[in-house]
Amino acid sequence: MDRWTVTDGTDTASLSGDPERWLVELNISEPAAPGDPSDERGTNDDRGRRLLEAATQAVVIEGGGRLEYWIERVDERSDEVPTRAGFVPYRDLLRLRRQLPALPTDLVVRAFRPEDAEAFIECNNKAFDWHPEQGDMTPEDLAAKQAESWYDPEGFLILEETDDDGNESIIGFCWTKVHTDEKPALGEIYAIAVDPEHHGRGLGRELSLAGLAYLASQGLRQAILYVESDNKPARKMYGALGFDREFTSRAYQRIVR
Repeated sequence: MDRWTVTDGTDTASLSGDPERWLVELNISEPAAPGDPSDERGTNDDRGRRLLEAATQAVVIEGGGRLEYWIERVDERSDEVPTRAGFVPYRDLLRLRRQLPALPTDLVVRAFRPEDAEAFIECNNKAFDWHPEQGDMTPEDLAAKQAESWYDPEGFLILEETDDDGNESIIGFCWTKVHTDEKPALGEIYAIAVDPEHHGRGLGRELSLAGLAYLASQGLRQAILYVESDNKPARKMYGALGFDREFTSRAYQRIVR
């Protein structure tokens, strides 16, 4: 992954990735209060627009590609800066929240074991073949996630099934995460999926309940998860489980040649 920075005075735009997806992050130093006349370089909106335009020009010089820029907790004004810089909104990610504990489940799951890696990746990539971040996982991607400070194999719940020949296979999982930096600590269903060959059996609901039960067993009282705004089946299921929308994050993109 390449990473480089463009600057506009003391403000910076960082780009990481490759031409297929340059992820843009803005860092506006000491942003002025809205309408503050002491801000000689213009409003915060103008500074953000200039950074996005500078990042776009840098990608043009490098031969072109797709730029992606995210805004967390969008409101009615959030589209103004990126659209003025030539970006278009293309993806909404909803953060949902509910109180713990949840309903119980009889589903039998177990903790992830190192020997599960290959079978887990196969299940994950079948279930998330459409997903820009979770899909196409490699052993290196999995190892990187497991090396992060929050990772706990006990909260990485695996669902197995035994076929008529006695062979066990992974058909689903619920990967949880605990945000210990939050006060109080916050649980998350980080990734959850069922092998597409086993859809329609209600396993997604039961895996969700298993994940929520694990988080509650850690003494947590709130849980969150993220879901694509256009994933109607998942949103319906989570709504039935008591999740409410907390906020929306939005991705904007611009493609340049």
